[in-house]
Amino acid sequence: MSAKPEQHLKVGDWWYLPQQDKLVKIDDAGEISETASLDNLCQKALNYFLVNAGRLVTRDELLSDVWGVRDVSDGRISRVIRVLRVALGDDSREPRYIETIPKRGFRFIAPVAEVILTSGNDEPANNHIEEQQAIQQQERKHHRHWWLLAGTFLCCVLAISGWQYWQQSQLDPQVPFGRFEPLSSMDGLELYPDVSKDGRYLVFSHSLELGGRWVLVVQDLKTLEKKTLKTVEGSSLTGATWSPDGRTLVYQQLQRKKHCEIRKMTMDLMSMTIASDELLVGCNKNNMGARMSWSPDSQFIVYPDWSDAAGNMSLMLLPAAGGKPEQLTTPPQTSIGDYAARFSSDGSRLVFLRDTAGVAGQIWLLNLHDRSSKFLLQLKESYPGNIDWFNQDREILYPSSTNQLSTLAVDTLASQIYAHTDVTPLEVLVTGDNRVLANVGRIWQSNIRKLNNPLKNPKLSNELFDFATRTQGLIEMNPQPGGPTAVMSNRSGSQQVWLHYADGRQQQISKFSGNFFAKTLEFSPDGEKLLIVTGGELWLLQSDAEPILLTKPDQQSRLPTWGADSNTIYYLLSIQGRWQLAEHSLLTNKVVLQKNDFDFYKESPDGTYLVRSYMNNDTFELVNKSLNKIDVLDFLPKQDFIAPQLVLRHKSIYFVKADEQDKYYIHSYDIETGMVSNTGIEQRVFGRRFSVSDDELFIFLDDGQTGDVDLAELKIVGTNL
Repeated sequence: MSAKPEQHLKVGDWWYLPQQDKLVKIDDAGEISETASLDNLCQKALNYFLVNAGRLVTRDELLSDVWGVRDVSDGRISRVIRVLRVALGDDSREPRYIETIPKRGFRFIAPVAEVILTSGNDEPANNHIEEQQAIQQQERKHHRHWWLLAGTFLCCVLAISGWQYWQQSQLDPQVPFGRFEPLSSMDGLELYPDVSKDGRYLVFSHSLELGGRWVLVVQDLKTLEKKTLKTVEGSSLTGATWSPDGRTLVYQQLQRKKHCEIRKMTMDLMSMTIASDELLVGCNKNNMGARMSWSPDSQFIVYPDWSDAAGNMSLMLLPAAGGKPEQLTTPPQTSIGDYAARFSSDGSRLVFLRDTAGVAGQIWLLNLHDRSSKFLLQLKESYPGNIDWFNQDREILYPSSTNQLSTLAVDTLASQIYAHTDVTPLEVLVTGDNRVLANVGRIWQSNIRKLNNPLKNPKLSNELFDFATRTQGLIEMNPQPGGPTAVMSNRSGSQQVWLHYADGRQQQISKFSGNFFAKTLEFSPDGEKLLIVTGGELWLLQSDAEPILLTKPDQQSRLPTWGADSNTIYYLLSIQGRWQLAEHSLLTNKVVLQKNDFDFYKESPDGTYLVRSYMNNDTFELVNKSLNKIDVLDFLPKQDFIAPQLVLRHKSIYFVKADEQDKYYIHSYDIETGMVSNTGIEQRVFGRRFSVSDDELFIFLDDGQTGDVDLAELKIVGTNL
């Protein structure tokens, strides 16, 4: 089966670091300058090439030793090879790393040399002295230590990405290290997994691209045979969960804004076919993907449902035979809601996840006997898709940070690391026979393009930013000509904000830790300061200055915007379970809460006008401050849980709106003429950010592609001793 190198390697222009299981480039200062961004499967394929460098590797070998199956299409193999070539900077026409042998397979042709790090006056095992010094310097700087045993053997300690962990003296040597081995490796996204109680059958949702066709798949984990149960166009199939007897599935079929159903599917497992598929109950058309759970006595199903009145999701308890659902939870207004739950083995309790401010998560416990709920843990460095009971219901297993799983004791609330992992799990599932499964990979691969704005600039432009591909999550263009571009990147192993200058210089200006969602990255009008929200915390970032936390550690914030003076910040702050607009002066460091019930507030760069909206109001207002004039912008779409992205320029407002075919395009509103115009630039996946240059000549769009998420099983391979 698939193996990984156990030693440091020099691989062409790259270094392979075994304990991080990554390829990196190291600059003259000993800093990691680039990390090859690979999903779990691609990394395993690369590792296989490294341990078999120089020899022909057939397609059959890749299928059996990397995938562990033989029913994968050639297209799947070709995709992995293509991703590897892009990550390595290789060219199939003049390969330096991977050579294609027509009709036979592939050969890894780049030089691969083992590097043995030594101490004292020992001579290195090869002649790469400068490179060894560089990698030693890099690992010292980032506190990723390599301990020497017997003078020449390096005892490996898993390096945890994240500044706070780098400050710890070392990792607990008793914590085991685990690798995720693929269970089902298909192109695209494999999400919402569930395993039958006997551990035999896996069900999951599959889609080749976000917003595309969804397929419900069942897989026999004994024979690895897969079967498509249902395929729909334009709707999602999510949250499938097995009944305790393993004969029935419930799942959500959703076409957002149009219809939503919770359906029950009865299976004939001998033939893996559908005996019946019927509507169980209707759900709110504003829902998101559901994660559901079936009670051990087969009587009830718990699922999340959207409430238009509350503006978020609550957990609902539905009789499995059909009937009226009961609302179990009431999340605060500042939360998107409760989005995932699992029954304990005796059915008396639910552990569930509650969103906080749209950027962080909490773990809660619900007692079904008296309907009392208990807060267990605020997650700071992760936003898991799902969690599960563990250790005979005494603990909760959850993704706690980058490359890390932890357990939370239900009675004592003590948390400890369960395992360091080779990749970051997105959500976890514990089977009836105590196997730990997870989704691993990346949902989205960013590609930032510079496009001409047809409304202002007829000269065609379609430029791909080479520093904003694969590892980037957010990008923000500087409003000042020649100013640096801000990029949220995980190229160094953890998510950090980097400034990219026109002369090629790059500078990291953040010190974040963990695996989190950053939804906001905003330059001040003078182009010298940045705002970013991570885990509900609002940070101020500047070149050559330490990051400043603007909110208190226990506060949640969202939607920060700049005042025209570049020294005033407006943001929504969670106050007693409600959002309230805060005005924060950087000059005096004073925060004033606005009396008006605003839920959006943004000034134009020159301060002549602002756009605002009120709580429980579906329209925006345009305020001309010099004329004291207010216009209603009823054409601007106001989303529910997705924050509106409005780009304000001196005389225009840019926004995204759907056409009659439900395709989303960037539009412009001319403030002087009152005309709304379609730029013709499509946003293929709604919610991705875009930027507009200050002169409005160019639009910067995340024109990326759906990533790859696989289902995998955790295999413990040892402790960090």
